[in-house]
Amino acid sequence: MHKKLLTILGTLAVLFSSDASAQLGKPARHLQAEKAMEKIVLKKDFGENLKFHSREVVTMVQNDRVPGLNGLMFMRWKGDDPETEVMASVQWFEKKEDLLKFYASNIKFYASKTKKKDYKLGELDGTSLWVIGEDGYLWTDGQHFLVTLGGSPQPPKDMVKDWLSLIGSKVAEIEKEAKKKQAPSEKPKE
Repeated sequence: MHKKLLTILGTLAVLFSSDASAQLGKPARHLQAEKAMEKIVLKKDFGENLKFHSREVVTMVQNDRVPGLNGLMFMRWKGDDPETEVMASVQWFEKKEDLLKFYASNIKFYASKTKKKDYKLGELDGTSLWVIGEDGYLWTDGQHFLVTLGGSPQPPKDMVKDWLSLIGSKVAEIEKEAKKKQAPSEKPKE
């Protein structure tokens, strides 16, 4: 499972890396996304085996590949063993509507790539977020950010808590609202 998750995160990293951006002709930077990403920094080590490795940020005014996605950040922690790596992927959307569309498509994507029972709504210290098997998490603040955190080993709880303190989860509220919209409306009896 962790290889699938890292493959998915790695593919996103390649699509939006600085090198890929350079090949696309250096898109114009998105200043609001840059300011938002500047505040998201977690360059600490976790335990003895997960050392901070890198932080990459790409912003763009217009994104033809993923409409509405204006900023992307990848942070990596690595261990001594080449198989030990945890990656955080943070996407930033200027418009809430674009974020919510992308969030919904991510939920469907992960559910189709994993066993449905391996992808479920869960909680960490009372905060709702999506649990991706034993290897990762996904959540959104419902305004601008979508966070995917995963790898091998599973991100430690203190790492997840630190990320949630940087970008809070509004998954419970979004899922509640989505269920309201999906529920068939009852017609009043005449």
